[in-house]
Amino acid sequence: ADADEDAEHEDCGISAASGLLGFDGPSASAWARQEMEAWRAMVEKEEEQRRYQPPGKGKKQGKKRKGASISLKNLLFKPTSGVQSFGPSLLEHCILAADLKPSLEITPDNVGEVMSDAAWSALVGALKTEGTAVMDRLANDDGGGYVLYRPKAAEDGESSADGIPDTKPVGSIPHSDKVFEEFQPHLLRQHAERPSIRYPNFAAAVDEFFSLIEGQRRALRADQAEAAARDRLERIRQDQQSRLDALERQMERMRENALLVEANAEDVDKALLVINSAMNSGMDWEALNALVEVEQRNENPIAMLVKELDLANENVVLALPDIVNHHGSDGEPIPCVNITLSLKESAFGNARVMFDMYRSSKEKSKKTTEASAKALQAAEATAQRQLEEVQKRRVMTVVAPQRKQHWFEKFVWFITSDNYLVVA
Repeated sequence: ADADEDAEHEDCGISAASGLLGFDGPSASAWARQEMEAWRAMVEKEEEQRRYQPPGKGKKQGKKRKGASISLKNLLFKPTSGVQSFGPSLLEHCILAADLKPSLEITPDNVGEVMSDAAWSALVGALKTEGTAVMDRLANDDGGGYVLYRPKAAEDGESSADGIPDTKPVGSIPHSDKVFEEFQPHLLRQHAERPSIRYPNFAAAVDEFFSLIEGQRRALRADQAEAAARDRLERIRQDQQSRLDALERQMERMRENALLVEANAEDVDKALLVINSAMNSGMDWEALNALVEVEQRNENPIAMLVKELDLANENVVLALPDIVNHHGSDGEPIPCVNITLSLKESAFGNARVMFDMYRSSKEKSKKTTEASAKALQAAEATAQRQLEEVQKRRVMTVVAPQRKQHWFEKFVWFITSDNYLVVA
């Protein structure tokens, strides 16, 4: 099959032995079109097999392909490209050097549109110059070594807003302000915007990466544990405060309603008297509601106060003008407040009940404040114990002995991106 494929490439004027490095722009474009037609045929064959294979029979079905498309980077991974040995990182570097996108989607139908002969010529040029130059530097071990990292989130310093002292030790592991992510034997285009540390050779970069990465992971876990403890404490504090604020608002609303009933006592008594008189005369509830609606249409000032009749509970909701907080001196209308009143009490009787509830709520608020303070104190003690455990782990991270040297470290060695150990 390989011989047939090579023959097909030669028939098109493409030498499979040299691959893209021996192509010009048109030849590379022809290679791409041929590869995409082969890709289309493979996808169609898989679809046909899947269509005629009974469900649940035969081999386990693989992942269904998303149509006959492939990214430019994956296209260069084809064995006939001749640059498969460059690896994914170097191929991406070369594509970026040619001002192209590695994720560019190519299909058998659009291959000529998205990748012109000029684009293929630029890509082949980048593979020849950038790719071979990087491979030469790697072979001669003169490209140095790099560790790519991301800056660690800035800390607040000595203490935090929750009053619990910071657990950061004075001495720390080297590069404690960085989070190591990967190591590379050379800086590529895709690494241009990422911060890095340069080392004299690749072995030194790999050695320091693995020397510090475990300590950094421990420190990161300690940071996460500390942040979780502080977050739990803050949530408890906010919950307690919201409860106190809600109780305070309820108390203040009760007091203002009582003052408002006293300020409108004359109109309140009139409204209560009219409703009670109608009830005592044996008037039907529906008839009473109808009477109130009629009087409101006639703009009777007392009937206009009635917002709702809750006769089943012997209550009435009155919309009283808020003359306590608004005087209407600027010509603005005075807003109304809906207040539920008992039909069994007078205006001052209702106000007295509200003041009693206000005093009761005040006592409840005092007890709630004391209980909240105790709960918060217990939560702070728990958080402090957790942070002390974090501090112990931090100290262990700082004073941890140097790792034991492995047998292969007396040789020239490195670990590939696929996690293979290479010893020379």
